[in-house]
Amino acid sequence: MSKTISTFFFLFITLSVFAKSGKVMLSGKVSNPSVTSIKITYFDYKEVASAELDDNGSFKISTKIEDGFYFLSYGRNTAYIYLYPKDELSINFDAKHFEKTLVFNGKGAERNNYLAKKSIAGAELTKDLDAFYKVDEATYIKNIANVKQTHLASLAKINIEDFFKTAEKKSLEYERLLSIQNYKSNYKFYLGEEISPSEDFYKPIKKIDVRNEDDYKKQPYYRYLVNSVWSKKIDAAPDAESMLNVLREVQSQPIAISLINGLYSKISSKKERAKDYLDLIKMVTTHKPFIEAAEKQYKEVMKSKSLGKGDASPEFSYETVDGKVISLSDLKGKYVYIDVWATWCGPCIKQVPYLKQLEERYHNKNIVFVSISVDKEKVKDTWKQMITDKELGGLQLFADKSFDSDFMNAYAINSIPRFILIDPEGKIVDPEAPRPSFDKTRVLLDELLN
Repeated sequence: MSKTISTFFFLFITLSVFAKSGKVMLSGKVSNPSVTSIKITYFDYKEVASAELDDNGSFKISTKIEDGFYFLSYGRNTAYIYLYPKDELSINFDAKHFEKTLVFNGKGAERNNYLAKKSIAGAELTKDLDAFYKVDEATYIKNIANVKQTHLASLAKINIEDFFKTAEKKSLEYERLLSIQNYKSNYKFYLGEEISPSEDFYKPIKKIDVRNEDDYKKQPYYRYLVNSVWSKKIDAAPDAESMLNVLREVQSQPIAISLINGLYSKISSKKERAKDYLDLIKMVTTHKPFIEAAEKQYKEVMKSKSLGKGDASPEFSYETVDGKVISLSDLKGKYVYIDVWATWCGPCIKQVPYLKQLEERYHNKNIVFVSISVDKEKVKDTWKQMITDKELGGLQLFADKSFDSDFMNAYAINSIPRFILIDPEGKIVDPEAPRPSFDKTRVLLDELLN
C-alpha cells in the first residue's frame, strides 16, 4: 500500500466509473436569483455540469451521467437529487426559499420530489434537539428508526422506479448507521456535553464492510460513514507513522484519496495535531502544489494568536436591516452575546428557537443578543426575508465582507455557527461561547446577569 499511496494521492478527484451512463436533460427557472449559475456535483462537490442563468433566470443543462445520487447546487444551497440516463427534468425554485419551493417536473420528477420533501421532513423530525438527542441510548435508537420509517412510509406511497426504491432503502439504512456513528459528536455539537456510548451501541457499525467501492461511489451516506470510521481511526493514532499504518489498511483507492484530501482541513481544525497531519501528507504524496498548500496552512495555524478571555474584543460596524450602522462600541455597558450565522447554514437555523428562548429569558437583563450574518452581499435580500419569515429577534446585522470581514478574521472564524460573549467593558468573556441549545449557556448567563 505504501508504494501505491505515493503514486496515486496526487489525484485530487473522486473517481467515477460510468458503467450505466447516458445523457440527461435538465432545465428550469430560478425566481429571485441571487447567483448566476447552477451546478450538478458529486458528493465531494466536484462539478459534473453547470449552466449560466439567462436574464429571466432560466437555464439548461445537458450532460452524460451514471445513474445515482448527486447534489443540485445553487450558491450555498444544495439538495440531493437522483439522476438516471434519459431523464428530462424541469427544476424550479425561488432562490429566497430554496428548500421550500424546490419542485421537479418531467421524467424523473417523482424520485426527486420525494428527496426534496424528505429533506424538509427530516429537518422537522430532528428540530427538537433535546427530544431527539438528549435521551438514553435505547430512545435515541428509536428516534433514528422513526426517521427511517417515516421516509420509508413516504417512499411506499409514490409510484416510482424499482431501481430508485432499492437505492433509497439502502441509503436510508446507511443514514441510520451514520446517525449511530455520529451520536457522540452530534451530542456535543448540539448540546455541549460529552457522552460515552456503550460498546453495544456501536455494534451495528462494527459489522459494516468499509471497503465497498461501489457503494462508496454511489451512496452518499455510506461515503460519509466510511470516511468517519477511517478518520476516527487515523485521529486515534498517536503519531504520523501510526496514521500511515492505518491508511495502509484502507486498500480502496477512491476511499484513500478522499481521506488524504481531508487531511488538509485537519491542519487548521486540530492545531495540536497539525504537525502530524502535515507529516502524513508528505509521506503519502509527492504532489508539490498540495504539499506547499499544506505547509502554508500549517505556518498560518502555528503563527496565529487566538483571542482569549479578558482580551479587548476587536470592533465591528455593520448594517441593520433598515440600513443603520451599529458598532460594537455602541453596545458598551451591556453584555453582548454574538451569533455568527448564515441563511444557508442548517446547524445555525437549528439554534434559532433556542436563541429566541434566551432572548425571552433575559429580556429585561443587561444583555443584548446580536446576530451577524456572513452571507454574501448578493443574497442580502434572502437574509432580510429570513429575518421576516422566522421572526428573528435581537439585533440583526450583516457583515460587510462575509467571512473576510475584519471581525471574522480577528476571531479566526472559518466555520459556523459561532458564538461569542463580550462583557460590558468590551472585553471577551468567551471567544467560543456555548450555543443557545446548551444548558451551560443558561447557567453562565444566570451567573453573569443575576
